[in-house]
Amino acid sequence: MKHYLQLKKLFERISHLHYIERILMWDEAVMMPEGAEQSRANAIATLNRSTQAILTSKKVKTLLEGAKQEEGLSAWDSMNLQKIEKIYRRATCIPLALTEKSTKSALTCEQAWRKLRPTNNWKKFLPYLEETFQCAKEKAERQADVFQLNPYDVLLDIYVPGFNQANIGPIFTQLKNALPALIQHITHKQMHEPIQIPQGPFAISQQKALGIAVMSALQFDFQRGRLDVSHHPFCSGSPMDVRITTRYREDEFITSLCGICHETGHALYEQGLPSQWIDQPVGQIDSMAMHESQSLLLEMQVCRSHAFIAFLVPLLEKEFGKQPAFTQENVFSLVTRVKPSFIRVDADEVTYPLHIILRYEIEKGLFSGDFKLIDLPTIWDEFMTKYLGLSTKNNDKDGVMQDVHWPSGAFGYFPAYTLGRLISAQLFATLNKANPMLDKNIKEGDFQPLIRWLKENVYCYAASLSTHDFLQKVTGHSLDTTYFINHVKQRYGIGNS
Repeated sequence: MKHYLQLKKLFERISHLHYIERILMWDEAVMMPEGAEQSRANAIATLNRSTQAILTSKKVKTLLEGAKQEEGLSAWDSMNLQKIEKIYRRATCIPLALTEKSTKSALTCEQAWRKLRPTNNWKKFLPYLEETFQCAKEKAERQADVFQLNPYDVLLDIYVPGFNQANIGPIFTQLKNALPALIQHITHKQMHEPIQIPQGPFAISQQKALGIAVMSALQFDFQRGRLDVSHHPFCSGSPMDVRITTRYREDEFITSLCGICHETGHALYEQGLPSQWIDQPVGQIDSMAMHESQSLLLEMQVCRSHAFIAFLVPLLEKEFGKQPAFTQENVFSLVTRVKPSFIRVDADEVTYPLHIILRYEIEKGLFSGDFKLIDLPTIWDEFMTKYLGLSTKNNDKDGVMQDVHWPSGAFGYFPAYTLGRLISAQLFATLNKANPMLDKNIKEGDFQPLIRWLKENVYCYAASLSTHDFLQKVTGHSLDTTYFINHVKQRYGIGNS
């Protein structure tokens, strides 16, 4: 197996370079002085070009050809070899100059987005987005020729391997058919339920202390990670050095806390991956649907539950003092309020899939040529009105400019959120059957049974199984929207689940 072992060693080095890139990107979003923007974009573009030059070298081709002839590979090694070959094929059709250009373009676009979104300046932002989109489109078209796929399906395969327009479409149609009636029922019901808004201000230092207390209870390892502040919450780094961020507002604390719970779900997944494989493709998470399943399992299934709120209220009182709004019932009502809203990241769990579906349908239109970037504000407004009954006319900062994904070139990522949410509901139903005392554990602040089950049934597999095979193995079923719909009915008291 000498060819395969050499290939593993080479991909270990490539993994180290990717780690360096992620830390540079984290620093760019969290710590870097504004004057260094162009310099950092140039440096990361050079790093990415250098990494790709190694990946697409003749040596890799020779080692791949030799490794494919070798026998005696374990199941994990065989899957690792398959993933290495796919990464190689995906990279070899992209010229080094295009890699460098697209990296620089995306970073410059994201930097411009941070400045132009607050001022609602779509006109000035558009040229940056056009260049980033054209780079993404050219890369997708080149890869489409190699893999014999539709260009948008190529992008979906990068973020949600195993999914494409053909199988995402029916899933999203089921949600489009089911959710409007549920939203109407829940919002009507909640109109008659009193709710008390917590009275601030809530000092950022106290919000951070609250977040760290929750992260610690959830078993986050601060010896291998940290919490910081950024314009848009994210998780990055590596399993041995996980960086998560949130954002704070002094007039309310729920946004920052939910962001921390979400990103902690990502971080725990990374920290729980099998250590012997963390520098190989099979030991990393190549499906963002799987990654989002873990952030959403924690944020939505666990941290918005009655049991978690019972654990949380004493922490709120410790940091912010006692007040009438800090009852278990009222805090639960606060974090489960269903109301169509403009901002995806602040949306409730019932309307959230509609935010994703509208982005998915817009992305499809962009890559099919049916939609043009210049028309996006109008198109966005039409979809928001159609799905959520809200108009974003002349409000691009809360409309088409609200997300970091398109500025950063991550076209095709959005479906991962809703696919991940469906996976999380399916996993949580399985987890609850296996752990009948889970609610009691969570109320008492004992999250060890929860995290232990995730380590033994999710984290340990890394990328050794396809999402379909993973769900069949762990839950006994393929992906099914019924689990999420039943969860919504049960949490919000709608009929029988």
